[in-house]
Amino acid sequence: MNIVLLGIQGSGKGTLVQDLSKHLDFSLVSVGALLREEIATGSELGKLIKSKTDKGELVDIKIVIETVKRKLSQNRKPIVIFDGFPRSSEQADELDKICNVDLAIYLNLKKEDAIKRIMNRLTCSKCGNITTRVKCPDLICPVCKGKLTVRSDDSPEAVNKRFEQYELETYPLIERYKKHGVLVAEIDASKTPDEVLKAVMKVIK
Repeated sequence: MNIVLLGIQGSGKGTLVQDLSKHLDFSLVSVGALLREEIATGSELGKLIKSKTDKGELVDIKIVIETVKRKLSQNRKPIVIFDGFPRSSEQADELDKICNVDLAIYLNLKKEDAIKRIMNRLTCSKCGNITTRVKCPDLICPVCKGKLTVRSDDSPEAVNKRFEQYELETYPLIERYKKHGVLVAEIDASKTPDEVLKAVMKVIK
């Protein structure tokens, strides 16, 4: 089963993936994480990607597709979850060439609520764990004791840019998948993480 997660930035896709990993065995294709890994290498490609993401711009589709193909070739499991991809009709068309999407999970959250979450979000620079300032005021990751930081692409300017792109390019994917006969499950992302998890598990099972 191939599952696509859709939702505005801050809707809880990363948290949902972490929670699902405790109940399901799946391969995760997180384009954001893959691109950040490339940035961390300090390569020329990484520098190019960083210049794009820091401005809230979409990375060239050729780069994204290559990272996705490379990930899918590594220990692919019966369930594959795509987080942060596709983000446009063009990317969705490219994904269709690689595999069939069976389910799209749409985490529906108001923009103002998403902004509050993003401004409170912290990510571990070591293990990638996502948490909040409220939970970890000491900026120490509760999972691996690594340093918690604010992602460079979580600046107000980059966030607003991505919201604009989401409304123009990603949100229309909901109707696109419906027209293509793909089941689209709309989940109220304003609920607690446990409530969101339960709702998603019912759809997957």
